[in-house]
Amino acid sequence: MTKWSSLLASLALAALVDPARAQSPPTSEAVKTIGTCVVIQTSVTTVEAPFGLRAEGSCEAPQGDARSCTAEIVPTAADIVLDVSDNDGVPQCLILSGNDPCAYIENGPLIFHSQRRATQSFTGGMDRVRMTATIRQKRVQQTATDLPPSARFPLNVGRLFDVLRNRSAAAARLECSMSDGDQRIFPIVGEADLSPSLRFVAKNLSEPTFDILTYRVVP
Repeated sequence: MTKWSSLLASLALAALVDPARAQSPPTSEAVKTIGTCVVIQTSVTTVEAPFGLRAEGSCEAPQGDARSCTAEIVPTAADIVLDVSDNDGVPQCLILSGNDPCAYIENGPLIFHSQRRATQSFTGGMDRVRMTATIRQKRVQQTATDLPPSARFPLNVGRLFDVLRNRSAAAARLECSMSDGDQRIFPIVGEADLSPSLRFVAKNLSEPTFDILTYRVVP
């Protein structure tokens, strides 16, 4: 082979190799990493404990033909619920007029609409009475516990990453060690971006017990 033939063959080989090299994925040194993170999920355990104070509701039956009223019973505090198993309470009758109107009062059933609302209706005679119904209550106590963190993963600029969030978890967050030395916490709330640099992309609902949330790391 002549000197010129050898040179032309080298140029032709270079023309075939360079495009392939340009299309190859960047090396790990070319990927910018802004930090590393773990996913931490929180579970909440709810315990209901007996509470000494009873909830009560009253209504006043007006004098006349319309001899009915409905008492509404609600809990006494935000962290208290009605004991839906309590059907033993005896309504109290207070005479407002007449000799013995309480003897003619008929109690309707105690109806629980939820743990935070119940009603009971009353009908009776022609005189005025005030009826009061009471229900046992329970205090709701919740304990939050962090589950073991996920494996640590990098935040590579331009790349996607997935977060597997259990549907039974009360909350989830990323705890990240950033490249600038900062320690950051990014709460995972719905389908929102975690930050200007961590953008929400999609939610995969194909799994029965957890959601797959996909985010992109942007510059």
